[in-house]
Amino acid sequence: MSNQTPALRLEGIVKTFPGVRALDKVSFSIMPGEVHALMGENGAGKSTLMKVLGGIYQPEEGKIIIGEEPVVMTSPLQAKGKGIVFIHQELSLAEELTVAENIYLGELPKKSFGRVDWQRLYAETDDILQKLKVGFDAKTKVGDLSIANQQMVEIARALTVDAKA
Repeated sequence: MSNQTPALRLEGIVKTFPGVRALDKVSFSIMPGEVHALMGENGAGKSTLMKVLGGIYQPEEGKIIIGEEPVVMTSPLQAKGKGIVFIHQELSLAEELTVAENIYLGELPKKSFGRVDWQRLYAETDDILQKLKVGFDAKTKVGDLSIANQQMVEIARALTVDAKA
């Protein structure tokens, strides 16, 4: 057994809605480098748990701990700042934009006077795409990609966040 600190822990998470206890003292931990799948029937609380972790819902009880630091996620932006990003089943891409523009939408690298640094944008995007070993580049229009490759764009977008594990 390793003495390594979990990258993420949820301890005793409780979330209720009128007439429904969606999460009843849910606890789990993720060690650095681990990948987990959350599975269950409709209504089992999977989405609710992820919305608590992602700052959309606030739990009535329990703790979220990243590394050794207890955190309170009050918004998706705050969760992203802590390195927590979700890749949703439903794609949220702008098909008329390039892969790079979609990945950095709202966060395009800038030069002086607010001009987009296109060279940096494409280079950083191509670095991520090379790590994912996909068969397209930063300048490809998202609408020209298969659904599977569009999902890879969503994954690439998540990789721009400074995740810890």
